[in-house]
Amino acid sequence: MLRPITLLRARAAPPRLVLTQFVPSTPPLARTYSTPSATTTTTTGATTVSNIPPTSSSASQESTSSSPDPAPKPYYVRRTPSNQLAVYHLAKRGGNKKLTTIKKVEGDRARFRLALAQGLGLQEKGVVVNNLTGHVIIPGHRKEEVTGWLEKQGF
Repeated sequence: MLRPITLLRARAAPPRLVLTQFVPSTPPLARTYSTPSATTTTTTGATTVSNIPPTSSSASQESTSSSPDPAPKPYYVRRTPSNQLAVYHLAKRGGNKKLTTIKKVEGDRARFRLALAQGLGLQEKGVVVNNLTGHVIIPGHRKEEVTGWLEKQGF
């Protein structure tokens, strides 16, 4: 016949006897806090053997000389958590005023505004930066053009 389980109160810890009846006791796992040494050196006579991998300076020089990195831009456009560009359509005044908003622009937003206007062939005064929110606002629904330009720039 099964014994009824005693109800455990939340205020106090259950007695050790109750825990050993219902929970199988296993020995605690031994933890080791040491890590294996990555740099071991063995000396046999006059020969020294080391487990350190050799650094190839010639390989790093070849990769840097073959493809020069472009100069970093003073602005950056982060992506959303779903790896999309933060470019959105916005309709105001009953749908008569169509805007495109670029969010998550970091760095020099004024230079980004000028580069975007030149890249899309827009007037510089039409592209506006909201300094409070950091959004760049473009007249018209131009999401496809803007995302294409941003991806072409490497964002």
